[in-house]
Amino acid sequence: MSRKRPRWAAESAGLLLSLLVVVPLYFIVVNSFKDKAGAAAMSLSLPRKWLLLSNYAEMIDAGGVLTGLKNSAIVTFATVALLIVLCSMTAFTLQRKNTRMSGLLYLFILLGLMIPLQIIPAYFITYYLHVKTYLAAVVMLAVTNFSFGTFLYTGFYKSIPREIDESAIVDGVGPYRLFFGIIFPLLRPVTVTLIIISFMGVWNDFGITIYFLNSPRNYTVTLTIFNFLGTYSSDWNLIFANVVLVSAPVVIVYLLLQRYIIDGMTAGSVKG
Repeated sequence: MSRKRPRWAAESAGLLLSLLVVVPLYFIVVNSFKDKAGAAAMSLSLPRKWLLLSNYAEMIDAGGVLTGLKNSAIVTFATVALLIVLCSMTAFTLQRKNTRMSGLLYLFILLGLMIPLQIIPAYFITYYLHVKTYLAAVVMLAVTNFSFGTFLYTGFYKSIPREIDESAIVDGVGPYRLFFGIIFPLLRPVTVTLIIISFMGVWNDFGITIYFLNSPRNYTVTLTIFNFLGTYSSDWNLIFANVVLVSAPVVIVYLLLQRYIIDGMTAGSVKG
């Protein structure tokens, strides 16, 4: 009995903590099926009249959501692809060089994990360099995730023996073929991990895209929430439906690929 009590207490505490996630999720989903007045009440009660699809249909039709989905797909896939290439190549070079300069560069890159992005100076820099809209958003989103991606790949490279590189070089393999043909296929666990984490971050981003994609035709799906906010009134039923739709791709990707996250985060923790 004495051993079961701590376990029971831990499970009870975990159940209570899960309410921090479940209750807001329930709140958003339930209110997305209410009419305008019911959603504006901001209650946890079930709808008196269920509007199963009408809110979502109206939200998609009037909110520019399809355009937002297209813009989000462009920005997200471009950013994730750029991150995979840049982070994997940078980490490979720094980890394999193993010199004083490479160590300093690695520490400099890791500063990006601790120093927040200064969005206003960054905006003016991209403006004066004539890097605007989609390209500017992709570059800035890649910059904010670059340090973390490089950190993940660097740890993973420690588990890949250097003898693989040396054998390939002895056989006359060039640097690009060595990396893309031999090393990169071995990076699947950490690459999938980076894809999941960066996809969730970029898809849900609000702070960067609002500066660079600040017109309705360039809105990502996250920014389309502004189409339902007015000065004197807001369509909260449509806002909640919008939040559910925006969150759905992230939830689906996470549920399908969640088992790869732990594998990718821990695969490089022990040197092979």
